[in-house]
Amino acid sequence: MKKILILLLFVSVAVTISCHKKVEPKPQKQTVRQPVTRPEKKQNLENTEINENTMVEQKKNDFNSKSVDQLNKENILEDVYFDFDKSTLTIKTRKVLKRHAQWLKEHPTVKILIEGHCDERGTEQYNLALGDRRAHAVKNYLVSLGISPDRMKTISFGEMFPKVKGHNEWAWSQNRRCHFVIISK
Repeated sequence: MKKILILLLFVSVAVTISCHKKVEPKPQKQTVRQPVTRPEKKQNLENTEINENTMVEQKKNDFNSKSVDQLNKENILEDVYFDFDKSTLTIKTRKVLKRHAQWLKEHPTVKILIEGHCDERGTEQYNLALGDRRAHAVKNYLVSLGISPDRMKTISFGEMFPKVKGHNEWAWSQNRRCHFVIISK
């Protein structure tokens, strides 16, 4: 009986092997890639100049079509912030003010009001004086960047108009600032 089983097993393996077709891999076509030739781009300097002039005109028209209130709502001149009990300009504040000076140079008829603000700590008189020092520090820096002092006015509100209501460090840090208001264009 063992011999029959071994014989059957041998025959089944032989049949399986003989019925199995060997799959030959298809020869792959070798294609030679031709370099893609692109037409040379010629930059037309006249068109570039016209496009830049068109963009400048669009910006002017956009600016001219907006009211002073609309410009102030857009917060074009973002607030700058101060450290506690300081009126010195930080590196970050100077970077923001350089952007403001560039924008003011691009719009030479704009006049602004620089509002000095403080957090709620300190006396009312002290905070009014600190807000005034902050506003003047900002104005003086903008003057050093080439903005005419005749285009800027300063005022101190001290702690009277907080940007954020709250009695914690985060709220106070948001209130130690100078705010910019466009008063004419």
